[in-house]
Amino acid sequence: MPSLIAWLDASSEEQRRMRDIIRLFAERESRDELGLGQIRDAIADSLFPGTSTLLTRARYLLFVPWAYQKASRRPNPAADADRFERDIIHAVKDSGDYAGLLGMQAGEALKNLPSAIYWTMLRHYGILADASLSRDDALRLDGMSTSGDGFGDTSGTRFHAWSTTLPSAPEGFPKSIADGFALQPDEAAWLRDRILDEAAGSLFAHLAVERPTAESPAPWADAAALAVDGEAHELLADARAFSALMHGAQLLYNLLLAEEYQDAGYDRLSDPSEAFRDRLTRWSDDLPSMVNLTTWNLDALLARVELTRGSPVNLNSRRFVRGWRDLLAEHGTDALADSAAARAFMTRRERQHKGAQARLGNRARLASWGGSSGAGALVYRWPQVRGILLDIHDGLERTPEMTDA
Repeated sequence: MPSLIAWLDASSEEQRRMRDIIRLFAERESRDELGLGQIRDAIADSLFPGTSTLLTRARYLLFVPWAYQKASRRPNPAADADRFERDIIHAVKDSGDYAGLLGMQAGEALKNLPSAIYWTMLRHYGILADASLSRDDALRLDGMSTSGDGFGDTSGTRFHAWSTTLPSAPEGFPKSIADGFALQPDEAAWLRDRILDEAAGSLFAHLAVERPTAESPAPWADAAALAVDGEAHELLADARAFSALMHGAQLLYNLLLAEEYQDAGYDRLSDPSEAFRDRLTRWSDDLPSMVNLTTWNLDALLARVELTRGSPVNLNSRRFVRGWRDLLAEHGTDALADSAAARAFMTRRERQHKGAQARLGNRARLASWGGSSGAGALVYRWPQVRGILLDIHDGLERTPEMTDA
């Protein structure tokens, strides 16, 4: 990825910003190797409504409606919208500010266009005027007369697929986007207000006002995030506790994989079992400072997760997280790496969750193990969300001199 960034004439601060955005790709949310996805995603939805791990740059929330507005006024709106979205790839590349660009490598062969990826967030934040509209609906209906007389209507009453307060597209869009992903102050303020209106009381709304730290690895490691109050503060504490609890399970699972990998004679990786033993030891030392297993109410968190989801958590996933909590409470964490009970528990869980795709006990699947399978702690889309928030704050802080440069 670093080869995709133009480093020439970049200040140290610009280089730091570039590296931070690059990390959006390197720090993807931990893979769901143990069936935690339903709980993880519901917590993330509560902390950062409308987001996903695929969303990286805030200005896409304007690029898409601008492209669709322009296309809807043309004879073949679907084809033109497709072309305009692909024009954005070249225009942003030419701007020099292209970290997070969809289609950076694929170019016009890009299969999943920004509209497909960002549509849910456009709906959630009222950028799309009616959340029930599909992409086809937005193209077909935008600008249509509401009187039934078609485009010959002179009353001026037209259907608006997009928010009527949407900032105007820059001159030359989509063929030319001089500022790339850099938001203008009015654009940033408008997106901030959408978040404040539609996600009031959430950590996301709090951080739309209070700038997060660019280097923070998790929301609970960010001073601005920790300053949130009310229900969002309680949810952040629960999110941290759940991440800390389940990180031990993720590390033990990878330790078992590492040991079987080495026992099978594979040596492409250098002593991975020792590395995971060290990580388990550090996790055990840190766990008491992150969660008190005897007082923390896991069941209350699971109830909140089900309320967010609108449906029950998978029964086996619920049993897994409860069983892991109970195992730690009974056996402790000091000798977890060599605990027969913990090892058997983790082996059963993988087989239950993956069936024939389980790696433990499967020599053929171990051969392709890359050294880490979902070993990263859960951070609930933080790298992606932080990038979007920093785009907004950078835009709010732009000066006229920066805008005119």
